[in-house]
Amino acid sequence: MKAGAFQLRRSFDAIGLQSFPLLTGGKGIHVVVPIRPEREWPEVRAFAKAFCNTLTEADPERFTVALRKDQRRGRIFLDFLRNQRTATAVLPYSARAKSGTPVAAPITWDELERVDCADAFSVGDAERLLSRARQKPLLSWGLADQSLPHLS
Repeated sequence: MKAGAFQLRRSFDAIGLQSFPLLTGGKGIHVVVPIRPEREWPEVRAFAKAFCNTLTEADPERFTVALRKDQRRGRIFLDFLRNQRTATAVLPYSARAKSGTPVAAPITWDELERVDCADAFSVGDAERLLSRARQKPLLSWGLADQSLPHLS
């Protein structure tokens, strides 16, 4: 999973987009790419779909865009559908309705190297999460003044 997240980072870097890792508090890692709200939803979704399809075609053993879970086995699901109006996604510091009450947590790319699981933080870590949020590496997490590249 981490190798896949780092591949996404390299791919976004290659097209000039800064990205940020988010532990979901569940099983995965979200790679967040903030963009200015300059484009309409269909164009954003089309970009996300094309980006994910390109990655899937380049490495079909690692990535998939298949919606059905039985078609994803052993591969990382690239969910471009989060990029449309009314779609939902977990927000940073959201508590998850799971055993141990894990929390979705922003982390740095350097921290991702050392993290063992996507539910590394829980509501019991509130003080630690607050302290981390005030430290320099996370102060600018999710902040990037960037535009969605035009599809060619």
